[in-house]
Amino acid sequence: MVQPIEKRTVKSFFWLTLAGAFGGFMTAVPGILIGSRVLADNSLGGFEDLVGALMGMVIGYPIGVVLGILVFSKVYKYQGTIWLAVLGAIIGPLIILGLAEPLNLNVNPDVLLGSYFLVTALLSSAGFHLRKG
Repeated sequence: MVQPIEKRTVKSFFWLTLAGAFGGFMTAVPGILIGSRVLADNSLGGFEDLVGALMGMVIGYPIGVVLGILVFSKVYKYQGTIWLAVLGAIIGPLIILGLAEPLNLNVNPDVLLGSYFLVTALLSSAGFHLRKG
């Protein structure tokens, strides 16, 4: 039997973030596959599969982060504010993609994608962690 989480600690925030990131990866993979098939056979000079896969990942990961947080909150009866989690999942990618050039994140794709995944999950979890009342 799963015990509900009653105290908000750093440990519970860590597990919430981890659940959101896991949910994000679980929806990013189908987003990549669907996105690459949607743009297949278009006139993008042979890169249509790559462009579609990247767009599927960029759109699918934040949706999955919110879904992962929702599943975690239902299983562990962890109360939070879902609209702030959605707001964090929208603002996180905008911050990373908007600051990619000024902060030179686009020089190294590992840094860009790593910060995209981390900041999106952290901001969404932080938004959900702020509860009502």
